[in-house]
Amino acid sequence: MSDNKYELLDSAWCDKLTEDYVEQWGELLLHQKTPEFCNLLPSEIVLDIGCGSGASVRAIASNLTTGHVIGIDPTPKMLEIASNLTVKDKHNKQVTFLHAGAEKIPVESESCDLVLAVNTLHHWINVNDGLDEVLRILKPAGRFVSVDDLWEESIEFNQDQAGSSEHISCNHELKTRDGIVNLLKSKGFSNISNEEHREPDATASIITGYKAKY
Repeated sequence: MSDNKYELLDSAWCDKLTEDYVEQWGELLLHQKTPEFCNLLPSEIVLDIGCGSGASVRAIASNLTTGHVIGIDPTPKMLEIASNLTVKDKHNKQVTFLHAGAEKIPVESESCDLVLAVNTLHHWINVNDGLDEVLRILKPAGRFVSVDDLWEESIEFNQDQAGSSEHISCNHELKTRDGIVNLLKSKGFSNISNEEHREPDATASIITGYKAKY
């Protein structure tokens, strides 16, 4: 898969950063827990924004029967890695990968039951445009789930807040649970829940918001 097949998106990462990220964070217990965190149903159509190397996508696919999962990512190298890993998976026929960022999602309106962001919301280039797209593609009463580390408890978060250098740009307000909840409220999501899950190697905040029925 060659980079020149794709339009260069502002949010794309270079190959070296992508490979380093995947090596450290590509396959975590957190990703395996994703179906549980988002109360996945086996018939649902799911879209994962910023799917990375596809770990959450594969976990979701393994829990689907008639459903399908789409992973999008702005970085061609990520999609190459995700595709290579997924082609070996027995559930690969229930998976599609697309080159896109959150701000322009190439799927039909009202086509998804669930839209997911696993540790990616704070990386979106334009979060307002991204959530407008989420609302467009969600079916009425569909849900958006943000799964994140408990960033506010981390040393790295406090260092970043103090102004330390960072190789990957992000919106630090969207590393806070209150920041995410307030954002979803401002965009019109309803029945917002703000939960946390704690176990070794899978500590996460899980924030869910629903699109209006009509």
